[in-house]
Amino acid sequence: MVTLRQLHALATLANTGSFTATANTLALTQSAVSVMIKELEQQVGVVLVERGRTVRLTAAGKTLCETANRVLADIHRTLDGIRSSGELRGGRIRVAVGPLTAATFFPRALALFRERHPLVGIEVLDVPVEQASQRLAADEADVAIGSPGTSPALATTLHTELLLRDRLYAVYARGKAPPAPAAGRRLKPQVLQKAEVILTDRVSGQWRDFFLQLSKAGVALNAVQEVKLYSTALEMVRYGLGMTLLPAFAARHLDPGHYDVRAIEHGEARWEVHWMTRAAATPTAAIRALRSATAEALATNECGKRRPAR
Repeated sequence: MVTLRQLHALATLANTGSFTATANTLALTQSAVSVMIKELEQQVGVVLVERGRTVRLTAAGKTLCETANRVLADIHRTLDGIRSSGELRGGRIRVAVGPLTAATFFPRALALFRERHPLVGIEVLDVPVEQASQRLAADEADVAIGSPGTSPALATTLHTELLLRDRLYAVYARGKAPPAPAAGRRLKPQVLQKAEVILTDRVSGQWRDFFLQLSKAGVALNAVQEVKLYSTALEMVRYGLGMTLLPAFAARHLDPGHYDVRAIEHGEARWEVHWMTRAAATPTAAIRALRSATAEALATNECGKRRPAR
């Protein structure tokens, strides 16, 4: 009977073109590989491999190799499905998220994930955004959502995927915003120079490009307060103590009864949110499912359907 080991050996030999390289790939001896191929030829009754200085498959060998590749791929897919099913029936994922992510789209992602995979636990680590990637690198989290930062050491440790690149919006107390520009237009950045600005966590990576863009436009912000939490900044804005800046995904969650939101011109700078895992770890089925739920939560914006005013 033809075995999977024989088919695997034939497929590997077709790729390597060498009995020695095939043996190394399969962690076998060269003689063991030769015996498997010989036995396979005896079972099918035809020569499958032309031996010599170079090793090539015969026409029959190529035909059987194509079938072998399909069979092996089907088996791998089946095994992956079985493993994935097991991973989604228990376990826990530790997710480090910055405060803005934790307060906007991520709860929606959690709800979607729990509805589909109720047996997998999620532990949320809501930390300052610059600490999310550090927690991941230190193996205190399995996933981080936020900014990867600029550390070269972290860059080699983490695998990052861009979740979104968002524009920034100016947020004012209701009735305190400058007049909205004509449809399709944005406030000039110079408007910000005249405002009392409440900044949040200015040292975080997401702000870097934005402040650089403002600097190129000759705009210096009048920062009357610098706070750590967005909830603090928004309450201060609500009571008329200044205005603040938020990416679009967060501005969409604001109550229009308390806030006016204005789009502003800020060049090519964007607020980026990344999905991060450790480069050395293969994401589990549960982590991939959470990634999918997070992308869906961002796309549907189920928690807040209002769009910022233009």
